[in-house]
Amino acid sequence: MRYLGLSIATKFWVVTAVFLWASAFVGIRMGLQGYSPGGLALLRFIIASICMVVVFFRLEKRSVISSKDFFLMLFIGATTMGGYHVALNYGEMTVPSGIASFIISQSPVMSVVFAMVFLRERLNGFVVVGMTISFLGMIFILFGQENNFNLSVGVLFVCFSAATGSVFSVLQKPFLKKYHAAEVTSFMIWGGTLAFLFYTPDVCHEIFSASALATCSVIYLGIFPAAVAYLAWSYVLSAMPASRAVNFLYFMPLIATLLGWIVLNEIPPLASLAGGIIGLLGVWIVNYGYSRKPTADFIEVEVVE
Repeated sequence: MRYLGLSIATKFWVVTAVFLWASAFVGIRMGLQGYSPGGLALLRFIIASICMVVVFFRLEKRSVISSKDFFLMLFIGATTMGGYHVALNYGEMTVPSGIASFIISQSPVMSVVFAMVFLRERLNGFVVVGMTISFLGMIFILFGQENNFNLSVGVLFVCFSAATGSVFSVLQKPFLKKYHAAEVTSFMIWGGTLAFLFYTPDVCHEIFSASALATCSVIYLGIFPAAVAYLAWSYVLSAMPASRAVNFLYFMPLIATLLGWIVLNEIPPLASLAGGIIGLLGVWIVNYGYSRKPTADFIEVEVVE
C-alpha cells in the first residue's frame, strides 16, 4: 500500500526500467539467432557506448576524475561487466530467458558469500535462512534441466555470469560514492567495449549474414535495456529510497519468463520455474536481513544489463 502514493511519472519510470531489463533476456536469445555470443556482446556494447557518450556529455556538471580511477573503472568494466555479458550470452544459447533471469537474480546472494569469505562479515539469522532457501531454489532449477547436458552447461555459464555481476556490484560501489552514477556507468561500459574489441572480426562477418530481426534485437539491447532503462532507474532512485525501489526488481524474472513464453514460445520446466520462484524468495529474505543491520550496506538486486 505504501507504493500507491508514488507519482504517475515515478510509476511510469519504474515500469519502464523493470520491463526493459526483463526484456533484455529475451532480446539476447533473439540476437543469438544471428550472432555469436562474443559478436553480440561487442555490437551491443558499441551501441550502448554511443548512447552513454550522449548521456555523459549532457550531464550538467561532470566530476574531475583522477587518472587512477579512470583506468580502474575501465579495467573493472572490461573484466567484470565484460565477463558478465559474455558468460550470459553463452548461457542463453541453451538456457531459456526466464530461467536465466531467475539465476541472475541470485547475484545479491553471491555478494553475501563474497562478503562472508573475503570480508569475514557476520551473518544474521534472516540472511542465513535466505541463503539456504536460495540454494534450494538453485537445486530445483538444476533438477529441471538434468535431462539435457547442454542446458546444464548453459546453467553453469549463467551462474558464472551472476557471480561476475555480484563482483561488479561490489567493485563499483566505491566509485559511486565519489562520482555521478552516469559517469561510473559510462566508463564501465566503455571498458567493456574495449575488452570486446577482440570479437571485431566476428561482428564484421556476422553483421552481413545475420537476419534483420537478430540485428534489430542487438540494437534494441544496446539502446533500451542499457541507456534508457538506466536513465529511468536513475529517476526512480531520485524519487524514492533504494531500499524501496529495489522491491520492484523482484518482478523482473517473472516478466522475463512471461515475455519468453509470448515472444519465443519458451515454456520452462515446472521444476525450474518453481526453483526460480523459491530462489527469488530467498533473495528477498537476504535483502530483508541486511536491511535490519544498521551498520551494513543494503544489498540490492543489482542489474548490469
